[in-house]
Amino acid sequence: MKTINFGIIGTGLMAATMMEAFKQVASVNVMAVASESAERATSFAARFNIAKAYGSVDDLLTDAAVDAVYIVNLTESHAATTIKALQAGKAVLCEKPIATSEADCLRIQEAATKTGKLCMEAMWTHFLPAYQRLFQLNATQGLGNPTQLYADFGYPTNKEAYPRLFKPSAGSGVLLDRGVYPIALAIKLFGNVKQINAQVTRNQDGVDTEAYLILSHENGCKSQLSTSIQSLQQNRAVLSFTEGAASLEPPVIGAEALIVQSVQPHQATYQSSLGLKAKIKQMLKQSALLRKLKSKKSLGKRHFYSYGQNQYVPVLNHFCGLVQHNKLESDVIPLSFSSEVLRVVDQVKAAV
Repeated sequence: MKTINFGIIGTGLMAATMMEAFKQVASVNVMAVASESAERATSFAARFNIAKAYGSVDDLLTDAAVDAVYIVNLTESHAATTIKALQAGKAVLCEKPIATSEADCLRIQEAATKTGKLCMEAMWTHFLPAYQRLFQLNATQGLGNPTQLYADFGYPTNKEAYPRLFKPSAGSGVLLDRGVYPIALAIKLFGNVKQINAQVTRNQDGVDTEAYLILSHENGCKSQLSTSIQSLQQNRAVLSFTEGAASLEPPVIGAEALIVQSVQPHQATYQSSLGLKAKIKQMLKQSALLRKLKSKKSLGKRHFYSYGQNQYVPVLNHFCGLVQHNKLESDVIPLSFSSEVLRVVDQVKAAV
């Protein structure tokens, strides 16, 4: 298949991380990198053996040899850079969040429609095999009817090492950096949101550092979500069904382990006196060792779904497949999906 010539816009940690994934995709040639600093672009190009280094985004976008761009500059610059790249005729894969507001995401949708170019947010977790299996269980109702989701994502973060998260800007805060992951998972499973209840903790500068959300979805299901950059959370996601549950195990972002539990609805019965079987069962409950064995069994069956050598390769394979087949939108992460995630973020920020 035709090799896709990529340009990278941004030279930070995530750009370097994704370069390792790009190396594993056969149909990709990363041929150019751009930064607002010519020195940073040149240094990045030398580090990763990239042929061209540009000291401005505009210079890269005028390079006719570039077919597609991966945008990974400052979060608050994502939307404007994405629109500019679409108008330059490039297919766009933009790091999450694709914008800092629903309004900006809608402007991206408009630009993608006008230019007829592919545009997708790199919500990479949804392409991991463990997530794909969870989506399948949800869609096929393999454990009965899905009813609710619990998901959290939180680690204490050093603000000296990551000052961009804690200083006031359009792209700072936990909701845009981490909260979009559990919100996106909830919307992927249950669809659009009709009601939001939220509590948000902010630092002295007014930047959101923790958030707790309860989402009521249009399909009747509910999601209980939590995210933090100041404390350690469980970092798992549990999807509940009427006949069981499926749990993405820590670390939920990048999960490979899925625990599946299957149960029958409990039916309590009253007996005036215990039979022999019930008496034996009651005696067994008095054994600590047997209770320990039973507790292990009740945890469910653990399945391992490997993403291979690099967790970002699946999303790159998906995007490159879209480019190769001249698709204008992803069937997994369409722009309307990204807009709904940002609509929820907007409402949480405005309400509290």
